Amino acid sequence: MQKVATCVKLFLFKSESDSQEVLMTQKRSEQLLALVIFARATSFLMVKHCLAALEVFNLLAVRFAIATVLLLILFRKRMRAITRATFGRGALLGLIFFAVMAGETVALSKTSSSTTALVESSAIMLIPLLTGLWRRQWPARAGLTAAAGAFAGVACTIGQSGRFVINSGIVWCLGTAVIYALSVIFTDVLSKQDDAITLGVLQVAFMALFSILATFAFETPRLPEALDVWAPVLYLAVVCSVFGFAIQPYAQSGTTSERASLYLAITPATATILGVLILRETLTWIGAVGCGLILLSFFLADKPPRFLREAP
Repeated sequence: MQKVATCVKLFLFKSESDSQEVLMTQKRSEQLLALVIFARATSFLMVKHCLAALEVFNLLAVRFAIATVLLLILFRKRMRAITRATFGRGALLGLIFFAVMAGETVALSKTSSSTTALVESSAIMLIPLLTGLWRRQWPARAGLTAAAGAFAGVACTIGQSGRFVINSGIVWCLGTAVIYALSVIFTDVLSKQDDAITLGVLQVAFMALFSILATFAFETPRLPEALDVWAPVLYLAVVCSVFGFAIQPYAQSGTTSERASLYLAITPATATILGVLILRETLTWIGAVGCGLILLSFFLADKPPRFLREAP
């Protein structure tokens, strides 16, 4: 973890010249990615709180505008050397992640944070399948088994009230999961073609731009008024956006999209625990089984038993 901390320090404080000189081994990259996903998992709690005072796109606009300003200050010299191709790739990632965040935030306004995180994590099963289609290669048996386990977990989560009811919040979660899976795959491809740090900054900047356009088009934009709203907004901007989003291309550049998908299991575990402990959300035994199945799918794919190691 000390080497991972070094990567973070270089990313934040020495990125102008030598952060790319750090050798991102797969293990170090995945440790850093785990920190990124954990940071973003805590955002479910903060977003749920902020939605009582701000509309969906308004919240995203304020959050990512602040993050963009901070990132441009940190990496102002690096941004002078942007190529047209890098700019385009950053815009594409920004658009995809804007769609992810918009869908996730709308879902949080309609259902609990634990349900949103658990259903959205069905991206775990989608990424190996979509990657297999992209590469025209059938996924390994372990990946398919893990995907099936994740699907069963999502089904339990949806039906944890005792009835299999798909409401509008669940629909938004499932749609977001599909886009999130695509975002991980696109990040895997693009982060290896470009400077990952510059790409991350551009991604956040375009997320801010699209959020601002959306809030002026569909809402009445305003700034938070109370301190108890500003505090979580700043947390979302600094911890979940500056660190959580901008560093993801850098962290993911040292691993594959299939491996990155496994770490998505951190999100539902973190969000569910925080939702139950702090927001007093209800998790029935069926929902707990669903959470367990989703987490089990993570371990099956990461360290499959011998009988699952052979391709079908």
